[in-house]
Amino acid sequence: MKLHGSETEQNLRKILADELYISFRYGEMAQAAKEAGQSEVADIYLATAENEMEHARHSFRFLETMDDLKRGLEMAIAKEHEEAETVYPEAARVAEREGFREIADFFRRLCDVERNHAQILTTVSQSVETGQEIKGRTVGHSRTYMAHLMLPDQANPVGNVHGGELMKLMDNAAGVAAMRHCHTFTVTATVDEIKFLNPVKVGDLIIIHSQLIFVRHSSATVRVEVYGEKLFTEAKLPTHTAEFVMVAVDKQGKAVPMPPLIISTEEEQRLFNEAQAKYEARRRTKSA
Repeated sequence: MKLHGSETEQNLRKILADELYISFRYGEMAQAAKEAGQSEVADIYLATAENEMEHARHSFRFLETMDDLKRGLEMAIAKEHEEAETVYPEAARVAEREGFREIADFFRRLCDVERNHAQILTTVSQSVETGQEIKGRTVGHSRTYMAHLMLPDQANPVGNVHGGELMKLMDNAAGVAAMRHCHTFTVTATVDEIKFLNPVKVGDLIIIHSQLIFVRHSSATVRVEVYGEKLFTEAKLPTHTAEFVMVAVDKQGKAVPMPPLIISTEEEQRLFNEAQAKYEARRRTKSA
């Protein structure tokens, strides 16, 4: 019996759409609960959202098979071009005509994003076709999370963790992200805009998030953010941020090229542009 054209197929498509909508809705409700200080409510919403997404994923797998990588890439590229050249421009025109300017601007921004997706997927398709390695790695490829419990030997007499201890951990996290990206050793060249936002106490759990935001030649800018958590109350606060410039080196300590950074989202592009401006400013200062 064929699924295509059946009532069951229609049901699966409806369930897929409904479960995706519900999952996103619960995710937003979780964020609202978190902002209201209801962390346990937020956890329940998030867990339910993940389960609804799993239902959608199962429904999709009944409807589609992903066993032909080449054909899948061709379809993805065509879809991205359609969204960039037809779907979102038309949606923007309709939203503008009906007076929804903010939504129209959103649709227009997405045109550029979808074009970028099409370019990235075209590069991937060519790589699959030729058997050559993709030149570059995504931001998510090397994104890193590290957790540390703060102990008495890391603090001063009043229980505040030394800034130097935290900077060392941040440097480690930046190095890990950079090495995951370039698959070789890295050294710290500069630290830019380190900010101490809130104190960290003995007994706090710190979560360090690091990700590459810019790559040029042999160097990468790594954004590092630190959050402190009180284990007994689960209260969380941002404590430190900084940008580390890491340089890829070989075993002899000589600088070597880094793979390019593949930018996939608007936020990644914004961070890339900001870091590029700082990079160019440093170059101008050095050559002055």
